[in-house]
Amino acid sequence: MSKLELENVSFVYGKGTPFEKAAVKNVSVSFDEQATIGVIGHTGSGKSTLVQMLNGLYKPTSGRVLFNGKDINENKKDLRSLRFKVGLVFQYPEYQLFEETVEKDVGYGPKNMGLPAEEIAARVRRAVEFTGLDLSVLQKSPFELSGGQKRRVAIAGVLAMEPEVLILDEPAAGLDPAGRETILGEIENWRRANGATVIVVSHSMEEIANHCDRILVLNKGELYKYGTPKEIFGESERLSEFGLEAPQVTRLCNLLREKGIALPRDIYTVDDAFGAIEAAFKGVGADA
Repeated sequence: MSKLELENVSFVYGKGTPFEKAAVKNVSVSFDEQATIGVIGHTGSGKSTLVQMLNGLYKPTSGRVLFNGKDINENKKDLRSLRFKVGLVFQYPEYQLFEETVEKDVGYGPKNMGLPAEEIAARVRRAVEFTGLDLSVLQKSPFELSGGQKRRVAIAGVLAMEPEVLILDEPAAGLDPAGRETILGEIENWRRANGATVIVVSHSMEEIANHCDRILVLNKGELYKYGTPKEIFGESERLSEFGLEAPQVTRLCNLLREKGIALPRDIYTVDDAFGAIEAAFKGVGADA
């Protein structure tokens, strides 16, 4: 049994009004445990709506969201404790910082869990260190920090609750390439250390290819496919029909293949491309 599942889930905005719109349509999926799962789709495909149903912020119009086999919306009183186990980081989470020090902001969730002060302090330190921040920031105001540091503080606030499932909606949005890779690498280190499941919404196919074990593709609110990067990006032409593109390095390798360079078809990361291109040119004569 998967820890987190969607069972024939649909969500309709403005149901029964002239503005009624189906955002998610009859989606069923069991999320792999202890994996990093990417959620992709064109703008308006239902990605954010779907992930906000996973921790009860939205209640499905029909269908069920199951956590450990139990419908999370069966009892409203259980939703509060669920959100400690299924943590959600919104896009641009730094806009939700509010405490006077980083320590208090990161410790806000653990404090609401009713944990003793010593455990809260330990969790705050662990979470801050996982996001790559120095512990010297703990007594600073979060509003004195840079944009990237604020993003890390906001993410640390969810990590400190040590959720079993961590959901992030565009966690690297607005950061430079180095900052994006750093944030996503730190999240992956946290997942491995805690044996958690991570679900990431992203518009960047490069991020998804580099960091995800499985990928869920939405198209107009419907589940198109749930599979490995190889299974998903192997259908680059089909993805293009949905307004999605394969990673840039995949498109580059496709062009090289058209020029006669013998390259595998399942290249989705720069590291894979480097090795394959190096091997291909070693096999070419010196006059090439």
